[in-house]
Amino acid sequence: MIDQHTKEFWLQEIGEWAHFMESLYREKKWNTELEFKTEKAVFIGAYSIRKLKENNHLNCKILGMNAHLFSYNARQGFDPDENEKWIRGYDHMNGKKECLSLETLCNQFIHSKRYSPFVPGGLGCVGFYFASDSYYKNKIFYVQLVQLVNIFLSVARGKVVKLSLDIEGSNIRVKDI
Repeated sequence: MIDQHTKEFWLQEIGEWAHFMESLYREKKWNTELEFKTEKAVFIGAYSIRKLKENNHLNCKILGMNAHLFSYNARQGFDPDENEKWIRGYDHMNGKKECLSLETLCNQFIHSKRYSPFVPGGLGCVGFYFASDSYYKNKIFYVQLVQLVNIFLSVARGKVVKLSLDIEGSNIRVKDI
């Protein structure tokens, strides 16, 4: 449980994770340790946000936030439990725009069965593929990194934050962070 007297420490840490995640745009050398630190920030951050919500420490504007992302259905006949290249089992050519509530997004990460940072060649991390244990057999989600940074900063600051990207060739950064 997150008490009123410790809430500010949790919010501060969520803000720090947002800044760490924003730096992933410029991180060209992806390795196991960075993947671990990223996974930790995303999962513990999502869990912290959910606990703050459960303890009534988030205002209505934050509680009403949604994540705009894409979903990709599983290909016909693909068994994601029997293939180590599970990402290929989803139809990436026919993505659908979706909107997940803050709570649903957090639960997808907390209960994830599938999770993978998307780090295209020559760039840093630009987003995440993920799906909970109750969704992964049917579909997987993809969220842009800037969306997670928006959500984490909004929670940390107690007001809705909408950041945009500044792109110069392969250099990407979030404006006004």
